[in-house]
Amino acid sequence: MLITGASRGIGAEMARAFASAGAQVALAARSHEAVAALADELGGTAHRLDLAEPASLDGFIERVEADGGPVDILVNNAGVESTGLIEQAAEDDIAGVVAVNLVGPQRLSRQVVGGMIERGRGHLVFTSSLAAITPSPGLGPYCATKAGLSRFAEVLRLELARTGVGVTVLHLGPIATDMWDRVTDAGPFDAAQRRLRRLGLLTTVSAERVAADTVRAVSKGRREVRHPKRLALTMALGAAPGRLTEALLAGFVPRDHR
Repeated sequence: MLITGASRGIGAEMARAFASAGAQVALAARSHEAVAALADELGGTAHRLDLAEPASLDGFIERVEADGGPVDILVNNAGVESTGLIEQAAEDDIAGVVAVNLVGPQRLSRQVVGGMIERGRGHLVFTSSLAAITPSPGLGPYCATKAGLSRFAEVLRLELARTGVGVTVLHLGPIATDMWDRVTDAGPFDAAQRRLRRLGLLTTVSAERVAADTVRAVSKGRREVRHPKRLALTMALGAAPGRLTEALLAGFVPRDHR
């Protein structure tokens, strides 16, 4: 299996959790030194990958598989934040968020699904966000990319019907990581999340819990992991249009119409 953004935070804890469950892990990140140390700890392989560099993605899955065999689980976990009001955002920063959070996962998924379909098994995991469902002031580009990522996963679930390939999306709120600490430095967003905390709607979850829930979701073929649980209704409402479409298309197999 392959996990992107595996050098720290959620990605590193996923690597430990999947390895403990018996998976052979391939770990990818921009920081090769950090990811190599974790790979050594877990008996896996390490690969440098910068999703903001298009050339870094060229043939990436092929290189990983040549090093350690077929990728049967792909965890698209790498992500970056962009904070501040939109007029304060540098255009290069916007392009970088789109490249890492949205374009990169699509390119990796395109590279890996063909082999999964041929083998008749596989699983795709996407680390999305509560920001995909609810608007968050101060996180405009980030919200847009995570909304796109979640919808992309919904499309893949339809496209991969009856292939043996599953899709799981993680819709996550506050997670105890360095990334969350950076995000809350943004004034408008920090003020908004503090109000939601006062209303009792937000709570921080550990990266270890997210990792354990992800392993369980993949093993049981679950379509979604949601945190915090107290916002499950909001997340369910956000997912309703996609689920309704799936119900209306029950029995429809896109590959029969190529």
